[in-house]
Amino acid sequence: MLTLCSLKSCVSLPVLVQTDKSGRLLLETPADLQNLLLLRKTKKQQKASVTRPAAASPAVRTVPYYVDEEDFFKACDQAQELVIEKYLSTGGDINACDTFERTGLHRACSQGHIDVISKLLESGANINSRDKLWSTCVHSACRGGHLSVLKKLLNNGANMTAKDKLDSTPLHVSVRTGHHDCAEHLIQCGADLNTQDREGDTPLHDAVRLNRFKIIQLLLLHGADTHITNQVTHSCPLDRVLQWQNEAKTLLMEQHHRK
Repeated sequence: MLTLCSLKSCVSLPVLVQTDKSGRLLLETPADLQNLLLLRKTKKQQKASVTRPAAASPAVRTVPYYVDEEDFFKACDQAQELVIEKYLSTGGDINACDTFERTGLHRACSQGHIDVISKLLESGANINSRDKLWSTCVHSACRGGHLSVLKKLLNNGANMTAKDKLDSTPLHVSVRTGHHDCAEHLIQCGADLNTQDREGDTPLHDAVRLNRFKIIQLLLLHGADTHITNQVTHSCPLDRVLQWQNEAKTLLMEQHHRK
């Protein structure tokens, strides 16, 4: 016969049960089953009521007593505004450069930290500084696809026609990285659609080579020239269309034959 402890003493006393040869409980009366169900319910409630240790509170970020340039660059990458404020309040050079000649503003633009960018600009950061490859902060914003940052920079007088060492403009960069919204905003702000890089490629050449169909449409809609040839292969955008790029080929041929 199944013997169960009472509900009051089940915590401290073991449950004595009878089992068959296979180890299954033997329940001889409905009362045995009822007691077993009550016991299981009580155990579940007791487990649920056990106080769990409180989750550890997040560590409070403390500002170092001394913030050097490396701390400043890292803070620009990670949007640690208090560290940036500490660096600037102790006379840190806001236009200091890392080993790649990027400023804190460059790095914040690459990450899309709009609040950090606002703080740096208000504190006198050079908006047109260039890194080792002559890329500006506008190039960085376009490479990362950060439209809000691009707008912020242009609204504060950044040069959208600046070229890097490969003579690539921010529009070239937006096209190559596939950031349609950045390319569209640059065009709306008056970016030159037909400017050529060192190899003579226009943004349209790049869009065709990378099969950026929506950007091809965007460039053609705003009047990109389909007849410009580059200096390396002497090819126009239509010549760069690969066999599998059927939609782009049709679009370019239609525009090409209109002129």
